[in-house]
Amino acid sequence: MVKLATHNRTPLVLTMMAIAMGSGPATIADEALTLEEIVVTAQRREQSLQDVPISVSAFSSEALKKGNISEARDYLSITPNVGFSDDGGSGSRSVNISIRGVSNVGLGEVSTANSIGFYIDELNVGSVSNGTINPQLQDMERIEVLRGPQGTYFGRNSLGGALNISTKLPDSEFYAEASVKASNFDTYGGEAIVNLPISETFMMRAVYAYEESDGFVENVNPAGAEDGYEHHSGRVAFRWLPSDKTSVDLSLTYTDEDEGGDITVPTGVLNQDTQSIFGAGFVAINEAGFYSSNDDKVNRDLKEINTNEFTIVNLRIAHDFDGFQFKSITGVVESETDRSADLDGMSLDTLRRFNEYEGSSFSQEFRIQSTGDQTIDWTLGVFYAKDEIEQFNSVQAGDDGEYTDPNTGEVIGLLPPIPGGFRINENNRVFETESQAVFGEAVYHLNDQWDLTLGARYTRDEIDNRSFDVVAFEGAVPDSQGDSSFTNFSPKVVLKYAPTREFNVYGSVSQGYKAGGVDFTRSGDITDFDPEELTSYELGFKSELAGGRVRVAGALFYLDWTDLQVQSNFLADPNDISSAVEKTLNAAEASASGAELEVTARVTESLTASFSMGYLDSEFDSFENALIKGNSTEVDLSGERLPMTPELTMSASLDYAFTMGEYEGFIRGEWNYRDEAASNLEAVASTAGVLELPKFPYQIDDYNVVNIRAGLESERIRLSAYVENVFGEDYYTGTGDGFGLVGIKVKPHPRVYGMQLTYMFD
Repeated sequence: MVKLATHNRTPLVLTMMAIAMGSGPATIADEALTLEEIVVTAQRREQSLQDVPISVSAFSSEALKKGNISEARDYLSITPNVGFSDDGGSGSRSVNISIRGVSNVGLGEVSTANSIGFYIDELNVGSVSNGTINPQLQDMERIEVLRGPQGTYFGRNSLGGALNISTKLPDSEFYAEASVKASNFDTYGGEAIVNLPISETFMMRAVYAYEESDGFVENVNPAGAEDGYEHHSGRVAFRWLPSDKTSVDLSLTYTDEDEGGDITVPTGVLNQDTQSIFGAGFVAINEAGFYSSNDDKVNRDLKEINTNEFTIVNLRIAHDFDGFQFKSITGVVESETDRSADLDGMSLDTLRRFNEYEGSSFSQEFRIQSTGDQTIDWTLGVFYAKDEIEQFNSVQAGDDGEYTDPNTGEVIGLLPPIPGGFRINENNRVFETESQAVFGEAVYHLNDQWDLTLGARYTRDEIDNRSFDVVAFEGAVPDSQGDSSFTNFSPKVVLKYAPTREFNVYGSVSQGYKAGGVDFTRSGDITDFDPEELTSYELGFKSELAGGRVRVAGALFYLDWTDLQVQSNFLADPNDISSAVEKTLNAAEASASGAELEVTARVTESLTASFSMGYLDSEFDSFENALIKGNSTEVDLSGERLPMTPELTMSASLDYAFTMGEYEGFIRGEWNYRDEAASNLEAVASTAGVLELPKFPYQIDDYNVVNIRAGLESERIRLSAYVENVFGEDYYTGTGDGFGLVGIKVKPHPRVYGMQLTYMFD
């Protein structure tokens, strides 16, 4: 294990800056030394990254291939001021994301709007059955991580920022490739891509990917679930160009993730919920060992499953008129999540959990925007969406109500005398959201140096939630239904000054919004919670130095929340396991301030260096009514840091390119660092001293991860290899399902190594 001490951080920053800033001046003859221009669509039109007055981290198709980036955590870990938790709670790709402290701060099964916008080819895919989608990333053109409220263009669910993914479109050249790959833990897979020009105006592109693995957590119980997973993903895209002014793009994407048990291991630390039911003196049952001495074994008897299915249909139509373009984006997202979990986490059949979720989302956006060189670049649009999430949740007793310690022979009572299948808590829920919005933005080019941007979005959300067929300890609970509506006006003002083509500075003030909603109570009543609103102040700069060999971008920001939404669940009656209540709280005030820096330098024709750093200071300014899992008494968390907000995030890479005969090759080293952070609201309460909880596992420790990658590519062959977590750093990014007789569960991250071979046709 390699640890980077705090006092070593500054020398690394200075070293990387010295590499970047000492590149020396470039001349016209130094074109091989200039950095490639990065084009983004952060403002719904193609622009150079350096010209966009937004804090954006962008990853090109080439960077995605070199970095073996296949899921969200791969690019989030190298983005400043982004926190994430991949806790394995709904499959190996489950993820929760925080940008500049903005996240879904949740503990229960309540379905609310996401705080981070997630877009694929301009379509919002943020409303899915498992909470946050983590799409397969084969054949991508670009990924952009936008930090700060993106109200105008990504207004829906983009309170803290947006993830903007662009796939490769069909084109007029035939191309095909086929890949096979393998890595440790008996992981195998393959990919295929084909681009087919059917006619001069009609083209098709198709992608298919398959992967299977034994996984890196083994269930030693023969009666339990099989380990590992099997993933299928496919996308077919059609492009029709009926004229030189019109384009029609249709894509269909299907993903099937079929997995066994959670890839988590127990810690031996019982959470508050478990202790409230089984007693403060109850000790976690140790059968397979606890993390970190055990990072790959569990002993669970239930046939667990985690399955996720996603179907996405996206239709985009664009037509150019004289001086402006009309665009229509129509999308349907269907999703389904099924989960059977061994809730007790041990070899006895004591407690079982079953979840069946279905999601359906339809959206339509119409947009017109100016084209060409104009004094004012403008955009106007309207948006409509309807989302529905259906949930079935059930916690049931198993057949084993007591446990006999194999070492002492002591018999421990776990459940009252109730039969297997007894429904302790069961419910059906439907969450519906209907949203309409009008938005617009204008960029006024005052002169060659000054731009003034004015934007706004007006939104109306109608919420309708229902709860029915509710059972608590086999007793009926009244049905509940409630609805509410919310409106919001979110403006944005940006002023940019560019004294030269190589340097610009900007300041912005923008607002973001997330709709409120309604909660269910045990008695069948409905309680409302307020919308979450955020104001962001940002001052940033972007520059190119040394004739284009060095690119530097930075930003300072301050965020001010009103009524930040925090989900919690607790027992209304501490002595009644069936009295679980889920509630969305509003923290009256919260804030975050910080800074970001990103540097990329072409040190030599063969060597490229990059470095990024984020600093974040977050706080619940006023949160006197916090309810912590397992406790029904309000506590004051004012002055405490928000969950999932590491103070310092850093990453660096060195990329060396070389030629070997007919092959172009590269060797790449990467380092990623995340500071310590609180995993959830319980962890915040533990640091505040409100609850006497141990630091482990509530506090996520800081960690360093080093990766090495290499590749060779010719006209026909591409071979890549990698080792991730080279030094075997023991770390986890969050706490998964906290309930259980074996303690809170965490997802380990072992060393992974593998390779991929691709053959290309054209």
